[in-house]
Amino acid sequence: MTKKRIIIISIIVFVVALILILFCAVFCVRRQDVTFSGERTENTLNITDDNILQSAGIKNGSSIFSLDRDGVVQNIETSFPYLKVIQVNLVSAIRVEITVRERVAMYYTDFNGRYYIVDEELKVLNIVDTAPADLSYIYPNILDDDTNTNILGVTSNTNVCDFLGSENLQNITNDLYLSMCRTVMVDVPEGKEYVDRDDIKNIVNSIQFGYDYTIQDGRYDRVIISTSYGFTLDIGMPQNDLDYKVNVCFSTIDALISQGRETGTIIYGFDKEGNTDIKYVP
Repeated sequence: MTKKRIIIISIIVFVVALILILFCAVFCVRRQDVTFSGERTENTLNITDDNILQSAGIKNGSSIFSLDRDGVVQNIETSFPYLKVIQVNLVSAIRVEITVRERVAMYYTDFNGRYYIVDEELKVLNIVDTAPADLSYIYPNILDDDTNTNILGVTSNTNVCDFLGSENLQNITNDLYLSMCRTVMVDVPEGKEYVDRDDIKNIVNSIQFGYDYTIQDGRYDRVIISTSYGFTLDIGMPQNDLDYKVNVCFSTIDALISQGRETGTIIYGFDKEGNTDIKYVP
């Protein structure tokens, strides 16, 4: 190899090394921030930004290209069960911003004499010895009494931070939560008006799930919602448009109340052709 070629190769290696050094120096984490979305309660008030950043495990000076977003989410949510990480965002070449919100206790279930408090995604926020009076109860078993299947997956090894149930059930409970927190149009004697269904805890007493259960001549999944209004909602195919179906059912409840009705079951089912078939059973 000639001296000229050695010099050229050396220059190329030097330039590449310089580029890599500058690249790593520029595209590395130098600043980390936490943004809290929504309100905070006593469950998260004592958690500081520093606590969150420390649990995230992101090291200053590390390459932004090695940032493990899923790992950051898992680290934070395992350390602080009442926190949900909304996003881990690269704001710039040197800055990482973590957005979190407080998880809201919405439901509870029981197993072996203990009570598991969960949010709308069925994440276990706490395990207590006394049934909470202000949360909706989710039956751990499916609707069919002939089976003993625990659809929520609660076992003696279930810990805080675990997610109960399948992703399907998590989506259903989340849609149910969202449907109650939206402003919806309802029927009133004067016509229609918008109301806020903003407190599911005061509306839903309990929830049951049913798999492949027969209503009339059809077979499909169901969710049974017992309400504090004295009415029960029996909704088929809750995996699809549950928020819309819930709002339809509550509009029906409003109409029934205006007619002087106080109890009964509203069945959101389907006929043989698969068309919507809504019935009221006193």
